[in-house]
Amino acid sequence: MSVSPNVISEDSDTSEVIFTLDIPNELSVKANISFAGTATTGQDYSSVDEVIIPAGNTSGKIVIYSIQDSLLEDNEEIVIEVQSVENGTIVGTPTATIIIEDDEGNAGPNLILNEVLYDPSNNLLDGDANGDGTYVHAQDEFIELVNLSTSPADISGYKVFDAENLAIDLPNHTFPSGTIIPPGKALVLFGGGTPAGSFGNSIVQSSTSGDLNLNNSGDLLTIVDATGAVVITFDVEPLSNNPNESYTRNPDLTGDFEQHAGVSGFLFSPGTKSDGSPF
Repeated sequence: MSVSPNVISEDSDTSEVIFTLDIPNELSVKANISFAGTATTGQDYSSVDEVIIPAGNTSGKIVIYSIQDSLLEDNEEIVIEVQSVENGTIVGTPTATIIIEDDEGNAGPNLILNEVLYDPSNNLLDGDANGDGTYVHAQDEFIELVNLSTSPADISGYKVFDAENLAIDLPNHTFPSGTIIPPGKALVLFGGGTPAGSFGNSIVQSSTSGDLNLNNSGDLLTIVDATGAVVITFDVEPLSNNPNESYTRNPDLTGDFEQHAGVSGFLFSPGTKSDGSPF
C-alpha cells in the first residue's frame, strides 16, 4: 500500500491510496479497509471502505477527500489498514498514513524531525552516513527535517543548536537564504564533510560550524526560527544507549522514534523514508 501525497490540506484536497498485488490474479480481488487515527470519517475526510482490483490487474486505488472546517485544531492523521482480502492473501500488516493539515492555524512552516543520527557506527564505513567515503563522527551526524505543509517551507535564517551552543547563543548551523523545502519533502543536515549521493533528491546541507556536536547522552537539539522562537526540540537523553545507528520515526512522520535497524534493517536513511523510498 502506498499514498500520494501523504500530506493534504483540509481545504477540499485529495490523496490517492494505491493497493498492489505481488502478481495478477485470474479473479477480481477485493480488499476491505479500516480507518483510524485522530481524523474522523465524515467530519474531516470521506472515502470508501473497499477497493476492487480487477482480474488480471495488479493494482487498484481509493481516493481520500478532505473536508474543510473553520476550527482551529492540530494537524490530524488518517491511518489506513487492510482488514481482509477476498481472493487474495494479506502479506504483513499493510498500513498507510495521511496527514490532514489544518489551514486555520498554520501560520508558518510545519516541520517535523523525522530522523536523527548522533552516534554513527565506528565500524569501518558503517557510519559513513554522508557517503563521502570516510567515517568522521562529527561529519556523519545528521538530522532529517520534513515539511508537513502543503506549501513550500522557507526556513532561511533558522538556526540549529546543541545544548552547549544554545547556552552561549552560538548556532551549530544557520540555514542560508533561499533554503526552501518543497511540500512533503525533506532536508538533510550533516555535521560536515562532502555529502555524496542522491539522498532521495532531498535538500542536503552541511553545518556552517562543521559540527552538530550531538552527544550520545545528556544533550538537547534545538531549532529556532528566524525570530528566535523554538520550533523543534529533541532530547537525546531518553534514547542515550549508544545505538551506533540513527533513530527514525516509525511510521515515518507520525510514529515514535525507534532504532533504525529494527525498523528496516538499515543503520540510517538520510533524505528518504526508513525503507529507502523518497518522500
